[in-house]
Amino acid sequence: MITAAFEPPCRFVQRARHAALLGIGALALSVAGCASQSTESTRYTLPDDDAVTEVAGDFDGSVWLSPLSLTSYLDDQGIVMQLDDIRIHQARHHLWAEPLDSQLMRQLRERLSTALPEADILRRGQTAQAASPALHVDLRVERFQGRDDGMAVVGGDWRIRDAQDRTLSRESFAIERALDSDGYPALVRALGGAWDTLGERLAEALTEAGTRATSD
Repeated sequence: MITAAFEPPCRFVQRARHAALLGIGALALSVAGCASQSTESTRYTLPDDDAVTEVAGDFDGSVWLSPLSLTSYLDDQGIVMQLDDIRIHQARHHLWAEPLDSQLMRQLRERLSTALPEADILRRGQTAQAASPALHVDLRVERFQGRDDGMAVVGGDWRIRDAQDRTLSRESFAIERALDSDGYPALVRALGGAWDTLGERLAEALTEAGTRATSD
């Protein structure tokens, strides 16, 4: 957990008004935090995805999702803003409604189940109903935050392995999505959209890995 002290958001906004190079994203989010001096907190959940998802392939095996690995500064209630290349700020009054890793795993399972309707998407320890191939996914998330240029950023890497622990796919990802408007609600929606995009990419990688596993 990062414990370094940061400027209060309101003071940051006052200084930002005179800094032409500061991105609109950090300014907008800071202004939202300064709108009220109340200590009342707002809690957020990732949005449900209403978009129509295309089927990624005909993969009909089992997929076990290992517990998500979050970098330490994301494993906290406060929504994270990246102020510049070396500084981050964790909001004190704009918080996740439940642990972030739980939300991300639930959304990912739903996305994969939709994109791979013939597959059995499982958590570690569950019993598979589908036939082979059996694939295992290890997923690490190192960035899930807003950025000072008005972008939501999701980054990390995944590893897909077979039942013999052979690596079939290993890939880093960096997904960015612009905020539609100012404030934390827009940031949370943009982060949710970026996470949905990751789910689509992972579904495609699982389809390819399943083909490799059955051909070996």
